Amino acid sequence: MLSFLIKDSYFISIALNHLAVDLLNSQRSMLLVYLAPSLGIQNAGIGLISLIYAMVASLSQPIFGWIADRYNLPWLSGISLVWMIVWLSFSALGLGNYVIVTLIVAALGSAAFHASGTEKATSRSQMILLGKVATGASLFFLFGQVGLAFGPALGGVLIERYGSEGILFLTFCSLPIAVFCIYKLHINKVAFIEVQQTSSIKNENMAIEYGNKVLFIGIFALLVMFRTAPQVASMTFIPKLFFDRGYSPGAYGVVTTVFMGGTALGGLVGGYFSDIMGRWKVIWWSLLASVLPMYYYPIMDGTMLYVLVFLSGFFNGGSHAVIVVIAQSLLPGRRALASGLIMGFMFASGALGSYAIGIAADYYSLVSAMQVNGLLCLLGALIALTFWINSKKLAQHGLM
Repeated sequence: MLSFLIKDSYFISIALNHLAVDLLNSQRSMLLVYLAPSLGIQNAGIGLISLIYAMVASLSQPIFGWIADRYNLPWLSGISLVWMIVWLSFSALGLGNYVIVTLIVAALGSAAFHASGTEKATSRSQMILLGKVATGASLFFLFGQVGLAFGPALGGVLIERYGSEGILFLTFCSLPIAVFCIYKLHINKVAFIEVQQTSSIKNENMAIEYGNKVLFIGIFALLVMFRTAPQVASMTFIPKLFFDRGYSPGAYGVVTTVFMGGTALGGLVGGYFSDIMGRWKVIWWSLLASVLPMYYYPIMDGTMLYVLVFLSGFFNGGSHAVIVVIAQSLLPGRRALASGLIMGFMFASGALGSYAIGIAADYYSLVSAMQVNGLLCLLGALIALTFWINSKKLAQHGLM
């Protein structure tokens, strides 16, 4: 089934762009940790900068989603990577306090891609896989998670050998991917818009009354926050957690890569099984299974550290694509806007969680603060269980 998407050059161009965007996204924490001593930044400061970065990305994503729905700009997904390449290259040059500014400006490229690229990938998946959107979305997100997984390890090795300028190697290698994506989206513009417009007309007729779903949306937002905050906090503070233990940039980059590798694989498996078992069931079991690994990995060492870090990422990431697909079902005729809203909220809630953990770490300890992630996963699992129990009612409103 997935082979049909892998052979589709249009889908692959977007997926490769996703890999490059998140590969560059993952360098934010690596650069911040490396440059923190020279910039005088503490744990709370790292969390605050990550918060600002994510808030810029999250608040602008719905805007880019609206633009993508309104104007059908085929090049937006590709040019967004070019934007990130330019501004992250400036960040890698280590221009004093200007590094913070250039990092935050780079977030706009990530926002533009995740809003428009997610919509294009899921729409293409729905067409090729005959409605199995979660499976296609999970493959699309797998590429992004692979970028997030290998990015810290690559960045750690490059920074260890060449300093922050080593990140320029990654930005240079990402440029051909951006060019390829812009080319493929441009030559497929006419055919795709025709399919998209036909689908939109059909979806508009099936659109649910959004105003009557306020309670569901509010509770669903809590679930998203409880799932996303542990993931983003782990991505942000795993480098700092093991830097404090005396790990080199290459070593704590590998730990971060293990976490994101688990997240990537979990997202693919979760998306596939959600099309078979049901979406809420997958969300419930994946979040429940992530509780103990999330709680114990901050205090582990040796082989068990890598096992628990991998399991934390695998189970926490299992529901990522499923949640995006559920969000798109709320606005079936405005899928880019829905993608921008849900991805933006994920960015924002995850960043708020990271900032809170950074503050708690400065008052207590980073280890204790990170263990709170286990509790957040448990709260998210309980909400998912409630939705699962009421799945028949939700299905009647197109929320399954």
